[in-house]
Amino acid sequence: MEYPHGSYLSKRLLRFQVGFLLSEGPGSVRAFPLDFPQRLQIDAELFVESLAGELILTRTKDGILLQGHLRIRHLRHCDRCLDAFVHEFALDVAELFTALPDAGKSVFSIDGSGEIDLAPLLREEILIEVSYRAICQADCYGLNAETGDRLNGSDELTAQEAEAGAIDPRMAVLKRLLV
Repeated sequence: MEYPHGSYLSKRLLRFQVGFLLSEGPGSVRAFPLDFPQRLQIDAELFVESLAGELILTRTKDGILLQGHLRIRHLRHCDRCLDAFVHEFALDVAELFTALPDAGKSVFSIDGSGEIDLAPLLREEILIEVSYRAICQADCYGLNAETGDRLNGSDELTAQEAEAGAIDPRMAVLKRLLV
């Protein structure tokens, strides 16, 4: 997928210093608001158009429990008509960042400088979200099966006409069985 050229915020902004929270006892809680209104790089090939929400960091005996509700805008292509559009979705995250790397408890850990990196977690969650089908608008008609032309706003065919009249040539043999 090609992204528009232009400036973007670096994924370094998704690193949070939590060393102070580690020095406090279990049960300590801090809230961090997030508001990135412009394009933000999550990974080498993954960008979001905006990211907003709030993270709640809770000190546990094993590390830091990160919980949050985020609102994300992501540029993607419609699964029906293939036009680019901005997909908006909410994302609830909850993950334990362990103080010492321990694959048995969590994949994520706090690095030696007392920082957690939110980018790998967001990458996983966003890739799961974009694996689901998304359409640009509720009444998107998609593409004409024969010509490949977009049916949105087309005077030639409506979606019902396209479905009723268009038979995939590979399935024409099966239509003879119905007669």
